[in-house]
Amino acid sequence: MGVATFCVLMVSLLLVGVSSLFVMNVEILLDSIENKNEVVLFIKDDLPSDKITEAENSIRMLSNISYVSFYPKDKALNDYISQMKGYEEVFDSLKEDNPLPDAFNIRIDDTSMMTETVRQLEKLSFTEKVKAPTEFAQILTKLKRVVFVIALALLTALIIVSLIMISNSTRASVYARRREINIMKYVGATNSFIRMPFFFEGLFTGFVSGIGASVVTYYGYTALMDIIKNDISFWEMLGVAEPLPYSEIQYVMIATYLCIGAIIGAMGSVISTTKHLQV
Repeated sequence: MGVATFCVLMVSLLLVGVSSLFVMNVEILLDSIENKNEVVLFIKDDLPSDKITEAENSIRMLSNISYVSFYPKDKALNDYISQMKGYEEVFDSLKEDNPLPDAFNIRIDDTSMMTETVRQLEKLSFTEKVKAPTEFAQILTKLKRVVFVIALALLTALIIVSLIMISNSTRASVYARRREINIMKYVGATNSFIRMPFFFEGLFTGFVSGIGASVVTYYGYTALMDIIKNDISFWEMLGVAEPLPYSEIQYVMIATYLCIGAIIGAMGSVISTTKHLQV
């Protein structure tokens, strides 16, 4: 029964831990996509060149702005020409009379407030036009909310199922030794004295289960990430950051596994003895 309790505890911890890692990686993926969203502010042609720095500072002073970079029209034209391979000569005449406007590339801190931020940018005196992916930002905001709700529901369900599994396992372990508990009770042992061995047994079982879950999570997650990271083209296609390295959270995961396993194992064993103490 001790082995069975250990296995149930370890599997329950793994279910919650793996689900948490999945949710964290989804959040990183969404945050990476969110950081790729840039707002382009086109500057009026009559703005003097010596006022560019002042205009940039005005943008930085606005709330919800995380990054501002000046994008001169000469660079914009050169970038456009470089994308038109084989047609460079056609655009040579435009270099003397560049029709493109100067602009600022702006990164929004919170995409859920993009519409309000765009309105603030449009009110600036030097603004000619603001180009922003507002519809995509709204979709991304709704997607993050859906992911949060699903993750919360999933983790809650897994925790409840895990507690039920652990409770049944510890109850069965105590039930197998109900006669010993009754005999100890009849000879005058106190409830605390009877509970103490079960407490330490549950504590030790939960602690060992946490170690087992940590080892399985480490090797499983590391092997999976090695396979995924080798496919560089996949991440380049998405244009997002790589998955969360386990080295950044390994100590948090280990501590969480050990603490939760030990606490649940100890409390489950103590609570399960209560019924058999009534003799």
